[in-house]
Amino acid sequence: MNNDYPFNVFNYPSHASDIESSKDGFIFNQIGIDNIELIAKYETFKKMAEKMGLEIEAMPKPKTEETDPKKNIFKRIDYEMKQDSKTRFQLDKFVSIVERLKLPKVKGMSKALYITIIRNIPILFDVATHHKKAKDTFCLILFAGLHQPSKKISSEAMEIISKFIKRKAFKFYSLDIAIDTTDDKSIDYKRKGAFKDDLMPYSKHDVISKGSSLYINDLDHPSISRILYYDKYKKQLDLQKKEIIGNDLRAWKRLEITLTYDVTQSYNKGFIHYIEGLNFIDDLYEVADFAKLTGVQGYSNDYLTYQLNSLIDNRFMNNYESKKQFNSVESLERFKQSDFRRYTIPM
Repeated sequence: MNNDYPFNVFNYPSHASDIESSKDGFIFNQIGIDNIELIAKYETFKKMAEKMGLEIEAMPKPKTEETDPKKNIFKRIDYEMKQDSKTRFQLDKFVSIVERLKLPKVKGMSKALYITIIRNIPILFDVATHHKKAKDTFCLILFAGLHQPSKKISSEAMEIISKFIKRKAFKFYSLDIAIDTTDDKSIDYKRKGAFKDDLMPYSKHDVISKGSSLYINDLDHPSISRILYYDKYKKQLDLQKKEIIGNDLRAWKRLEITLTYDVTQSYNKGFIHYIEGLNFIDDLYEVADFAKLTGVQGYSNDYLTYQLNSLIDNRFMNNYESKKQFNSVESLERFKQSDFRRYTIPM
């Protein structure tokens, strides 16, 4: 792709104040990190959690409802196990294990954020073999839901996540970048052809249409492994029936791009090393290009900058509003008005 963004890589107006940064009381029209995946030695992770007074528990089986978000985790494991040509999972000793760690929630809210820990899956066996360790040495750590405008995230939870991702020994595996936008057109199979044409040649292995989602799982790209464009409004109505989402968000769509890296390479020195290096900047250029191809534009990088600064230096969360809720409109506005930045996106 040609990185033809001399002034603004994110392809939005130069006057950031012109962008509607909130809608229906939520942060909106923002690019941000939604999921982070790390691979680490399980015992090291467990000891860190215990020192912080956190308890690891078994993740309960998903409910029968199709909308239970835990289903996606178990489906992913089933898929990866079936793709494992060495059938290492057939041994009872190495059956897959899914655990979770509950994080502090915003006061008065019923739902909490969780860290998911997955053990005994093919990618972890491969890492163990590379390092000549026992097959069950490593675990996959998933920090999910970090860019969910309609879900309240506590600053205390973000501080705990920050401690884990700062460990250089915890290798960076994947990252989901999400962009919220408005699109009055429905997302269904009728848009599959146009979506495929817009993303050629990256869509040459076909586009999958399922419900109100379009996605590409097979890309010839060094770091981008998945592209997903879906109706976020419909998904939120299904997942969070108790949460009121106003009609102002009925055109809410989301573009998610997954970046994946090799954890066995010597250059992989963890998440912080990645975001402070040139690879992350190159990836942001690529994300902006893909957003442009899909017609997603008019968004801001304020929330992404806020996330990165807060994860690197927790002092950015030390104010009254963010103590109540990290991802509130008030917390983001307070950050935007501050003069000091530990981290800036050099574009």
